[in-house]
Amino acid sequence: MQEKPFFFEDEAKRLFGILHLPPAPKPQGYVFCHPFAEEKLWSHRVFVNFARRLCRAGHPVLRFDYRGHGDSSGDFEDATVETRVADIQSAIDTLCAKVEGLAGVGLIGLRFGASLAALAAENDTRVNALVLWEPVVKGAQHIKEMLRINITTQTAVYKEVRYNTQALIEQMRAGQSVNIDGYEIKLPFYEQIAALDLTKTNGRFEGNVLAAQINKKAGLGMRRIQALEKAYPQITMIEVVEMPFWKEIREYYATADDLFARTLAWMEIE
Repeated sequence: MQEKPFFFEDEAKRLFGILHLPPAPKPQGYVFCHPFAEEKLWSHRVFVNFARRLCRAGHPVLRFDYRGHGDSSGDFEDATVETRVADIQSAIDTLCAKVEGLAGVGLIGLRFGASLAALAAENDTRVNALVLWEPVVKGAQHIKEMLRINITTQTAVYKEVRYNTQALIEQMRAGQSVNIDGYEIKLPFYEQIAALDLTKTNGRFEGNVLAAQINKKAGLGMRRIQALEKAYPQITMIEVVEMPFWKEIREYYATADDLFARTLAWMEIE
């Protein structure tokens, strides 16, 4: 197995990627779509180990950073939902160019990355499988949670809330950026994520879909992903038991054993 770091171009932006390449690649490849901001950091080790697991099974995998993220060029505050989806499509282009004979590409995303994967798959016939780990189904709620991070930070720093949610939105409408856990976001990104709703895909992706709700303990159900059942004709929904490894938790999460096993079983990979 080879792991090759490299840069590839996307609309004059240099995106950083790592290609996991097995000795004899199978015709099914995978592109990983990382989550937002600090969730990318905390989930990194799990992403790496699952990519290596797929590669050991013979599947080529491309992990990459969206523009303005990680080692890719560009400014984070200028990245939007549209630019991230375009970057995923460029990553698919790159994987297909670097690995001959691919019959299809699966997209694997976590949290907001899963939502981006779903959007990227809608109009790309090369994508034949979607793996959505704890997807953000409706962006309006997600962006509210992110703005609350700013408010929590205000409380910690100033011992008071100086700007409530509406005031933060007005700042963006006035052309300013708002800091979310150390990351600046602007109005276009806010508006695009607020409009995100995976339940309104209208069946535009008809390939196989795995949606996993990740719970701390068994038996909590799949309420957060249940609405996706009507959005995709070929969907399998599962509940897996893991800690929320995309957050800062006490446990060191190198692998997510239940999530890995259930996902590999769905992929029919031993």
